[in-house]
Amino acid sequence: MPGMAVLDELGIPPLIDAYDNYQRLPGLQIYQRGARMRTFQHAGEEAFLKHPVELATEFAFGFDLHRVVFDQLERELLARLDDANVRYMDLWIGWFDHMAHHNNDPDSHLQALREIDALLGRIWTAIEKSPLASETALVLVSDHGFNTDERVISQGFNLVKLLGSSAGGGHHVATKRRLLMNYSLKGVYPFTPLITTAATQSFYLAGQSSDYPTAALDFDGNERAGLHLRNSGFNLLHLMLTELQRRDLSAPLRSALTNAFFTTLKSNRGKWQSGLDQLDEELRALRSEIEAQQKIVKALPKKFSKEESALGKDDDARRAQVRVLESTEFEERYRVRYLEPMRRLLSLRRENFDPFGLKIEAVIPKGAMGPRNSIHDLQNYVVGPGTAGLVMRGDGTLDMERSFQRLDNLRMLHEQTVRNNVQAAVANHPIDFIATRIPREQIAPALDDEFKPDDDAVWIYGGPDSQALILPRGERSGQLSLRYLPVANLAQAADGSIHFDRAEWKPGLPLEMLEDTWLEVPAGDRVAWLSAWHTDLEWLRALHKTHYSNGLIGLHEHFGVFPAPGTDAGAPGLSQHELLVRRFRKRQRQAVETDMLILANDHWNFDVRGFNPGGNHGSFFRISTHSTLMFAGGERTGIPRGVAVNEPYDSLSVTPTILALGGEIESDNRPVEALARRGFQKFPGRVIPEVAGRSFKSSKSSGAQ
Repeated sequence: MPGMAVLDELGIPPLIDAYDNYQRLPGLQIYQRGARMRTFQHAGEEAFLKHPVELATEFAFGFDLHRVVFDQLERELLARLDDANVRYMDLWIGWFDHMAHHNNDPDSHLQALREIDALLGRIWTAIEKSPLASETALVLVSDHGFNTDERVISQGFNLVKLLGSSAGGGHHVATKRRLLMNYSLKGVYPFTPLITTAATQSFYLAGQSSDYPTAALDFDGNERAGLHLRNSGFNLLHLMLTELQRRDLSAPLRSALTNAFFTTLKSNRGKWQSGLDQLDEELRALRSEIEAQQKIVKALPKKFSKEESALGKDDDARRAQVRVLESTEFEERYRVRYLEPMRRLLSLRRENFDPFGLKIEAVIPKGAMGPRNSIHDLQNYVVGPGTAGLVMRGDGTLDMERSFQRLDNLRMLHEQTVRNNVQAAVANHPIDFIATRIPREQIAPALDDEFKPDDDAVWIYGGPDSQALILPRGERSGQLSLRYLPVANLAQAADGSIHFDRAEWKPGLPLEMLEDTWLEVPAGDRVAWLSAWHTDLEWLRALHKTHYSNGLIGLHEHFGVFPAPGTDAGAPGLSQHELLVRRFRKRQRQAVETDMLILANDHWNFDVRGFNPGGNHGSFFRISTHSTLMFAGGERTGIPRGVAVNEPYDSLSVTPTILALGGEIESDNRPVEALARRGFQKFPGRVIPEVAGRSFKSSKSSGAQ
């Protein structure tokens, strides 16, 4: 799966990599290693060849293929429980998720839970009958909770439609899911294609949606969406070139616009040229790595013995081939589709400029979002020509403010309202708040010493007078502390300086901590406690029962730029070539970072694939983040019986706790030598000592890093 390929590039092994090929039976996962093609074959045979009477019935009344593959996965899992070589198997089921998205009535939910309960009963019964029953652990985990209420129909808000309108910026919007998919007559390519919805009111890119999408939207979280906007400077230069190719411009206006174009280009040339030079270095290093890997792949055997296949050597060879092909594609795309057009753009000079002899696609790269937008860009985002067209000042220069329309994206998004909502429990504002990352070097000058972070901050926007900064300290030293600072009217000037007003604690601030009755802090002044620095574990213990649960920690994690083995340029012993390739991998990760995270208000969702009426997930509401984690096992697993864990943990605790049960992790969260050789490093999450044993209890453990 693509997610697994990214983890491999970053050098982050999943739990399944703790075991050899012959020791594992993976299910169908988002982060899946290997393809279960024979499972699909056997599922079809079981459904259509072995039971002809049932097939005839299905043919008469309609095919129900929803469970065909899942039933085959279950059969294969139960059969392999008797295989002493298999040490790891997983099974993902989405029955409740599927049901609850579409239905909010308790009977439907109960039916889905009964089916899951019956499945678990069959698996547990098979475990008890297996030869390894005493040392087999059954671990159940849900990836999230579900915001569903039988009294409320979840409401959908179409961000794609908003962004494509003039009020939303007139964007061509790229998504990974087809809109209103159930009503689509087009075939759906199953491997996450790029789907672009053309703007209904494009300002200057009509008919160019496939070449120049200016917004990318990830709405798959239902209650949240990540929004990536094309660089505002790209928009401005593109607009100017489009206007300069008009034949009806007067000579003075053409001269003013040309001067403005080159002034804008000059203001960006330094930072853009530096980035291009670095990218060129990285691509040369990547090309060298590709050539070296091609030689290795060419020398790999084409056939493998049964023993080698059991160890996964054939799969490793195929992955090596795929990595070379992917790296070759990346190198070509970055060089031909981005680097070369950008170089031509920056090489333009006023003295020999001819807009009529220039093809815009030769200097404005197709499909490229460009450098990440600053806060100033997001608040003054260029979306189209001014309503009065190009306007000159009295001194003969172009009036940049009146000649181009600009949009404050955060204010625009937050002010969206609906007029036809008839449910008292659903607010008429679909959007709760917007969050984005502010680099440390930009926010630090605006903060007093007691607030200065040593890493990037998160800005939460809930309106002009309802904002906050999440400030981090100490993560690199292994003891993360976070602080919540209420602010108002934060803005960034064109020179990069950030200004804001300090705000008092009050109800209604983003995350609504002060007024929440479930906030658990020491007796006394709530404001004093909330205003101080606290570790992430202290925040987790104080907040996990509140309406927004671990939202403060989650926002830091969402926007944090964390080092990974595959991008860590500080690792000892690296050659210059290896450093450049790692820098390129880091650039790839930064290139897909969204500008803003948009959170839906309670009982609203952004899933324009289907607008789930039953319920949703993806927000920081406790009902959406509260997951189930259960362990059961034979007497030799060491799992205690009948123990309820009251301490709050997060999902980072799952993998180290499972490995701790098998004795494969040390008390300081470091993997044993055998796992270290497989690429595992110290785990950021806490081992759950109530399950794995008290030897893993540590006062310095942090809840989420």
